Amino acid sequence: MFQRYYQTTALLFKRPLRWAHSMDRTAGGTNTSSKTCNTFVGTAPAVLLASVSAATLAIDYIQNSKKTSAEAQGISFAEHEHLPVFASSSDPLIGAAENPLKSMNDCDLTITVRTILPQENQDDDSNFMKSGANNEDLPKSMRALEQLMTHQSEQSSVVSTSDTIATSVDISRKNTDWLHRDGHVTTKKMYFYKKSQVRSAMQKRVSLLAGPSSEQLGIDVAQLLGMPLNSMNVGRFADGETAVKLNETVRGKEVFVINSTTSTDHLMELLLTVSTLRRASAKKITAVIPYYGYSRQDRKIEREPIAAADVARMLETVGVDKVMCLDLHNDSLRGFFSPQVPVEHLLPGPVAAAYFHEELENPNQPDDFPEVTIVAAHEGHVYRAKEFRKVLQKLSGKDIELAYISKVRQYPGQKDYEPYLVGDVHGRTCIVVDDIINTGETMKLCIEQLKSSGASKVYAWATHGVFGNHNQDAPKKLQDCDALEYALISNTVSLSAPLPTKIRRLNVAPLMAEAIARSLYNQSISGILNLETIDDMKNDVEK
Repeated sequence: MFQRYYQTTALLFKRPLRWAHSMDRTAGGTNTSSKTCNTFVGTAPAVLLASVSAATLAIDYIQNSKKTSAEAQGISFAEHEHLPVFASSSDPLIGAAENPLKSMNDCDLTITVRTILPQENQDDDSNFMKSGANNEDLPKSMRALEQLMTHQSEQSSVVSTSDTIATSVDISRKNTDWLHRDGHVTTKKMYFYKKSQVRSAMQKRVSLLAGPSSEQLGIDVAQLLGMPLNSMNVGRFADGETAVKLNETVRGKEVFVINSTTSTDHLMELLLTVSTLRRASAKKITAVIPYYGYSRQDRKIEREPIAAADVARMLETVGVDKVMCLDLHNDSLRGFFSPQVPVEHLLPGPVAAAYFHEELENPNQPDDFPEVTIVAAHEGHVYRAKEFRKVLQKLSGKDIELAYISKVRQYPGQKDYEPYLVGDVHGRTCIVVDDIINTGETMKLCIEQLKSSGASKVYAWATHGVFGNHNQDAPKKLQDCDALEYALISNTVSLSAPLPTKIRRLNVAPLMAEAIARSLYNQSISGILNLETIDDMKNDVEK
């Protein structure tokens, strides 16, 4: 008589196991050798194979324990060494090859099955361990199963690293020290950011992604919104092709992708990411493009493309629903997109104006504010200079003058030109406003022109500092310019090399976070920079 107990099955599924079995008995009640047919009727068919597998492993364990105990009493188990092993044809168990079951007539076996009910207020795992020896005595098959289940459990709970980052900092208005990582600067007061964190109910319907070109900026935006930055893999295949893979589901969600297109590779990464999201059944896709590459190719002069329009058509083709950009080279670029794809144009100039106000203001003597003139780098930037001037004039309460430098070339493509100043800057503090610093030559000529015209101090502001590996001379050129106090750029373009002391980077993450939050709740994005309520914002911040 040999009994086997299917304890492991009850332990794994934490429910009773009911079996229907038939057993022939003699008239005296003694069990005789018979063919036993077992039919599983208690659990779902989907777990049948797993139950039988776990039960067979338990058979091995109990058989070894019984054999050890019986041998100690002088009982031989030689006649039972070739008992049948139950296994699936598609997934044979350990030992099935050594002991094949050829026919039910090959063995005389009577199996008694006991139903084990889970006991309340007790740990099933501890009960199972108490019923046998310690963990070291378990057979290799049980230990292998335990290790496999533990490994699969660890792999199934993949968490994005940004989950921890998104809740590890204080994002209150009065504490913005974490925004100053890597030498970034920001305003001391939050003039335009309303601390618009996304509520938990909304977070379930929203995903936030950031490409390699804007990864750090994406982390800052996620922190301000109080939500995690979702995980995705962007890389290169062996032949140089771009590879994109999402690590989390986006089905039915509104997705924001932060990615600057500073190079062809970064543009391809954005296009393939949007395509991946569309094929993954995202409900709505918004491309947040801090720096819109190819924006300066916005017109056709000779036999050449209008590349800014072509990029817009590619984004529409892969399935983008909405676009957010920071300081486009030309506001008319929004017209390159069809009416079905609205474009939000964010201007970080007012944020820079607030920064310069805090830098130029004397806290001990608020009335001791210098005479300031805002200078447009050329005729096309007069609009930016006017918006910059409005904010600075509103914050300081002083009259701020406006000037510009004429940048007229004799023919298209001419590199050398003679700058011409329109306006009076003698004895005044000047702030040059531009949208892009690439080679630094235009900015240097403007600064030298202002200094030679009698300006007392010269500062500079440009939204995009395109200082890539292809252009390391521009930062040095500005650093060696004696007439420059310092230049302020934003962090819309990621940089691999450290910047010199005369170049500061303004973190525009609060502006982008506010725009994304307003977009989610269908609020006005242009109202972020509403100067009519700036006094109320100042009073609210001071409180």
